[in-house]
Amino acid sequence: MSQMEEDVKKFFSRIINSVSLVLLWLFMFLGVGIYKKWLIPDNGIGWQNILFYVLAVITLVLLIRKLIAFWSEKFPHG
Repeated sequence: MSQMEEDVKKFFSRIINSVSLVLLWLFMFLGVGIYKKWLIPDNGIGWQNILFYVLAVITLVLLIRKLIAFWSEKFPHG
C-alpha cells in the first residue's frame, strides 16, 4: 500500500471517530434527558434539570477539547 493510501485511511478514520463521538454524546444526552424528563421539564425547572444541563455543558466542552486535540495532530505529509 502506498503512503498516500495510508494517509487517506488515517484521515477517514479520524472523520469516522469524530462523528461517532459526537453522535454518541448527542444520543446519550437526548436519550437520558427525554427518558428521565430532564430535557423538557413538566413542572418547572428543578435541581435535577439544572444538574443535567450543567453536566451536558461540561461534557460538551470536554468533547470539544478532545476533538481539538485529536485533529491538531499533524499528518505525515504536513
